[in-house]
Amino acid sequence: MPSDDEILDAFGVIPETEDEPWIKVVRVEDVLLSFDELAASVRVRWFQDGEPVVDLYREGASRVLVRSGRGESHAVVEFADGELAVRIHPSVRITSRHN
Repeated sequence: MPSDDEILDAFGVIPETEDEPWIKVVRVEDVLLSFDELAASVRVRWFQDGEPVVDLYREGASRVLVRSGRGESHAVVEFADGELAVRIHPSVRITSRHN
């Protein structure tokens, strides 16, 4: 899991915690990312006009990375069978690759 400082550097926000302190929630514009460290799961929700247009949930994450640079910010979640990539800036783009 990325540290709170890494998330702040990449997305400009400090992650929130839910009732369970091992779950981090990152709200960036119209995207909500949830990382559950104990369940090794991630949930990505993308909203437009307050309505969810994408709601993805996957378990078995082996690594979560966040990065930013050249005007872009990303979260990449690696799994044994592929990866889920979420670009927040400059526009939302969600890709999923399975091996």
